[in-house]
Amino acid sequence: MGSIGGADNGVGGVNNQVMYLRFITQFINEENKRETGLFNALEFVQYHELTTDEDEVTLKELYTWFKQNLDAPGWFAKPQGRWHENKARSWFKDSAKEHIQKVQEIIEILEKYNIVVERITSKTAPGHIVFQDEFQISAVPNSKTLIKKTV
Repeated sequence: MGSIGGADNGVGGVNNQVMYLRFITQFINEENKRETGLFNALEFVQYHELTTDEDEVTLKELYTWFKQNLDAPGWFAKPQGRWHENKARSWFKDSAKEHIQKVQEIIEILEKYNIVVERITSKTAPGHIVFQDEFQISAVPNSKTLIKKTV
């Protein structure tokens, strides 16, 4: 069950320190935002006319797996009235090994269609945590957050 705010009790990283991971793309979504999240790019490629049938099926299966194995904060579905709905970014906890492996499968397909995926890591909470569960957090970024980007 997810929670809002509070301390992170996840296990991972060095000395039980949690590392947070976010995957972004250079894909520009319909709102013309930069650093679009992985799942927006997945959806675009899945339904693009040039995507092979095999890749379309695999992306659909991966998307379904995430829908069944990763909770979304309720305000993602109905964001009206929440100050953080457009600001919060989701990050995996490094202890979410199976989820991260599934992300790697998505990345392999996206890269076939020339979508570059960057991996961002943070050793500290990447902002004010507004939701968390066993596998992830959602945080509103702040200017003091130090993150490392890798491709």
